[in-house]
Amino acid sequence: MIPPKAQSAIPPTRSSKQLALSEAMALVPSGAFVALGGLWFQNNPSSAVRELIRQGTGELTIVAAPPASYAVDLLIGAGAVRTAYLAHVSFDHLGMAPNFRRAAEAGTVEIVDGDEALILGGLMATLEALPEHPVHSVKGTDLLRSSPLAGEANSSGGSDVAAPAAMRPDICLLHAQEADVYGNVRYDGTPFCDPLLAKASGKVIVCVDRIVSNEEIRRAPHRTVIPGYLVDVVVETPYGAHPCASQGRYVHDEMRLTAYIAAGRSAADWRMEYLEPYVLTPRTQEQYLAAVGGAARIARLDGDVA
Repeated sequence: MIPPKAQSAIPPTRSSKQLALSEAMALVPSGAFVALGGLWFQNNPSSAVRELIRQGTGELTIVAAPPASYAVDLLIGAGAVRTAYLAHVSFDHLGMAPNFRRAAEAGTVEIVDGDEALILGGLMATLEALPEHPVHSVKGTDLLRSSPLAGEANSSGGSDVAAPAAMRPDICLLHAQEADVYGNVRYDGTPFCDPLLAKASGKVIVCVDRIVSNEEIRRAPHRTVIPGYLVDVVVETPYGAHPCASQGRYVHDEMRLTAYIAAGRSAADWRMEYLEPYVLTPRTQEQYLAAVGGAARIARLDGDVA
């Protein structure tokens, strides 16, 4: 009879993945390929992007799920982006994204144009461990001819089927509502493309409004959207999506977003009226919140102009 294996008296331990915001963003080197989560005004990794800019991280290649807004436009305006894989960047009903538009028109950033299916197709190819992922939805469009993301005609799908190549960002920056210190991440609303971005990326850093206990995570395992094994670093940053919304916690700040767009009438005005006072001068998330009127003000927002 084979004797049973001896059981260790000491249970296995896990290490905390929680870091301060400055420590987490120091892991993002200049020249990295960075994926940005969120969708329009929802769940933008805003605090993470501001800290990247403060640390002088630059020459980035970025990709964002369409439609994108604040995080993408802020990085481009700060001069931190070299190449951008994007399908749509705007501030929805509030207007155009001023820095993105200026960079695209002047050619100061290489904008690799595509649509949602082409960008997500490249990420899907990575998940599938394939060199490319067939995309049928761009049949009959100029994207087959004009977009570098369309790739070569898919051999199995015919000449009118796009074949975006596998896309693997080095680092993914996300904002969610809750996580434990082991990186089990919960969303109070829609996660949009965040799980796909996390699975396709080499390293995942998630900022959350609140750290909760592992016991709380284990009591409702069905609420974990991105499991801890996919996450490398978690950062507690209350109101870290502001001026965008964190679904189920606070809405987007129309007053601050409108002022951001108005400041973008020229690059010089934007740097003086927005970048300096709201990104470079505040050295911490707490100082940023004080500069925009405080956490209590954000909590009182109801979606109307404040």
